[in-house]
Amino acid sequence: MTENRILIRGASILSMDPRIGDFGKGDILIEGETIAAVAPTISVDTGAVELVDAESMIAIPGFVDTHRHTWQTQLRTVAVDWSLCDYVINMRSIFAAFYRPEDVFLGNYVGCLEAVNGGITSVVDHCHIINSPDHADEAVRGIFESGVGGVFCYGMFRNAKHQIGAPIEVGELIGEMFSDVEDWRFDDGERVRDRYFHKDGRVRFGVATNEYEFKPYDEVRSELSRIRLLDPHRISMHMAMGALCKDARMVRYFAEDRFLDEKCLFVHGGGFTDQELRLLAEFGCSVSATPDTEMQMGMGHPVGYRFASLGGKASLGIDIVSNIAGDMFSQMRLQLQAQRARVNARDELEGRMPGLVSPATRSALEMATIGGARAAGLDSVTGSLTPGKKADIALISGRDINTAPVIDPVGTVVFYANPSNVDSVWVHGRALKRNGALLGVDWPHWRRRLVASTEHVMANAQRIPLEKIQNLWTALWAFDRRSTVWPE
Repeated sequence: MTENRILIRGASILSMDPRIGDFGKGDILIEGETIAAVAPTISVDTGAVELVDAESMIAIPGFVDTHRHTWQTQLRTVAVDWSLCDYVINMRSIFAAFYRPEDVFLGNYVGCLEAVNGGITSVVDHCHIINSPDHADEAVRGIFESGVGGVFCYGMFRNAKHQIGAPIEVGELIGEMFSDVEDWRFDDGERVRDRYFHKDGRVRFGVATNEYEFKPYDEVRSELSRIRLLDPHRISMHMAMGALCKDARMVRYFAEDRFLDEKCLFVHGGGFTDQELRLLAEFGCSVSATPDTEMQMGMGHPVGYRFASLGGKASLGIDIVSNIAGDMFSQMRLQLQAQRARVNARDELEGRMPGLVSPATRSALEMATIGGARAAGLDSVTGSLTPGKKADIALISGRDINTAPVIDPVGTVVFYANPSNVDSVWVHGRALKRNGALLGVDWPHWRRRLVASTEHVMANAQRIPLEKIQNLWTALWAFDRRSTVWPE
């Protein structure tokens, strides 16, 4: 048998490439890192390939998650009832301060394994936990050792620093978090880029910016100009998070300063006007919607379909597994159904029932695969089952109790499947999951280490006086703490 020559036989194929189309039953040939052929039948010497029986399975391009704070993996469930205010108070002002480099490695490594387990083959990691160069090294190590592809975005954000038992001066806290980026970050970003990344690598180098809508624009211009000198593959920016940012119109300033181009990946964006979205589309920028967190935390209606309708490169992200499950199936369903509800509401206002359902289910799968690849600038190598692209492939089982029978493969993937149905995953031709199990992963070992990391972070965070920080942010951003109370 020739090494790295794999024939996936008899799958229902959703190529996400209109030139190739779909096959009710077909084969995929992998040679090395690359998809060599996709066809109804591929004739090869079966003794010269690894044969994968994909009968009653659905082959799709691996999902592309365009926004994840992967480091938060060991804080799973802490944010399930948080508003954005709670998130800033707890995660950004407290928890992040107590992450050691080894905690960052564990968060990124296990978080990327979770992504792969759910069929995600590329992740854009918005890594705003770079408290030191050692934190940066361990974040990168976690991603590389997991085997996933994507973009590592080096974070420029300054997290709070706490000394247990020392008084908290709120003015100093704000100064730490929102003053200019320290020079060492730019130098270290260059070091990390040169040491670990190259332009055609499985993982590319990017930058995650400060929270620009809360800073004077002169500082924003200076920071973004210096970031451009790092030549990142993508620049990931939180922006237009609902009413919180309603008075900050960064897009116009960026256009005037010629900052808008295909490197720009704007995250959230529910507060963007249609005019701003048209401008982003015109300049080739991308947007990542994260429906779960946006709908929970009041960041506006998920913007993906609105941006796509205006000609933009729309995509989906998980955001934070401290709040939600880390799989793409949930985000596809949630954004699709939320948009359908919005469309149907127009008929309801006019006193009639809808006669058609829109958008179509396939659009959700497109946004999670080839749409994500375009947004991440990876569509030349992933996002579709196209010969010549890297073999980033997921097999979804149609044999399981929640997926059989498969009448509509697209519907099965979007509305019925979950990570437990992901049978196999290849990233750049390397099998990372087979027969429903991650390969080479001693999960009991990693679970013990992850739990110990959680206990360290939580124990230290609980010693910080929450109320003082809570009052600061509530007053500073005029959060309405009453708005989260369900009416009796």
